[in-house]
Amino acid sequence: MKTRFTLALMMAVAIVAMVAGPALAATDSDRDGMPNRWERNHGLNPLLANAKGDADHDGLANVAEYRNQADPKDEDTDNDGADDRDEVRIFDTEPDDRDSDDDSRIDGHEDDDRDGTKNEDEDDLVEGCRGDDDDRDHDGIADEDENELRLGAGDADSDNDGVIDGDEDRDRDGVSNEDEDDDDEVGDNCAGDRDGDGERDEDDDDRLGTILSFDAATGLLEIQSVNGPIVSVTVGADTEIEFDDDSDGPELESDEASHADLVAGRGVAEVEFDEDTGLAEEIELIFA
Repeated sequence: MKTRFTLALMMAVAIVAMVAGPALAATDSDRDGMPNRWERNHGLNPLLANAKGDADHDGLANVAEYRNQADPKDEDTDNDGADDRDEVRIFDTEPDDRDSDDDSRIDGHEDDDRDGTKNEDEDDLVEGCRGDDDDRDHDGIADEDENELRLGAGDADSDNDGVIDGDEDRDRDGVSNEDEDDDDEVGDNCAGDRDGDGERDEDDDDRLGTILSFDAATGLLEIQSVNGPIVSVTVGADTEIEFDDDSDGPELESDEASHADLVAGRGVAEVEFDEDTGLAEEIELIFA
């Protein structure tokens, strides 16, 4: 009798464990559609019904993040450039898979509507500033653009050379990494200009390099860039030359400069030039 009772008890315990196991694993104390364990693992409160909340301000509710295996505290879970909400609601891609269609091109770089604008940039003019593209390492390059340059979204100096990624010029075209996508962001009210000086926050204190030499006869200007390579451009009569009007620098009565200011040792903030001809269109010098 004792043996039978013990066996029956063991079987009962096993059955209860089999039934209760999944239930306990999926316990949802606040009944908001998200299990306690998942909420705790993702920094949410399992005792607060917050299914309709949007912790990362990407436009996708917390419960939708759970259902789509996304991170409610990261607007771009798979770091493919496209926000989680856009992947689920607009592009029908997977927020936890960088290349949903396995075509060797990450989802953010696709152009689903074939309008010449990448998926990751489609929302730049319409999304709220609070949900604007993150720059978690504060290097001047939005996280969604770091992958294009093969940089680390969480490392401000990916190559550990002492120059932050935004100030580098990876393709050596005279335009710093942080400015490469500026033309795609025309009208983006969230670009950032906290001091109201008319210049993006990312561009304050920019420095491309230092003038090595300038030949007034040929117009050849050579600049030693901060990240190593020498940048050579031709300065013409129509080249616009001015001092970088940085609010953190000295007050200038005028930002106008001339060929006479292209002296060795002078700092250069930025140069815009025609890649085909090498002719400089605009040069920003550092006054100090």
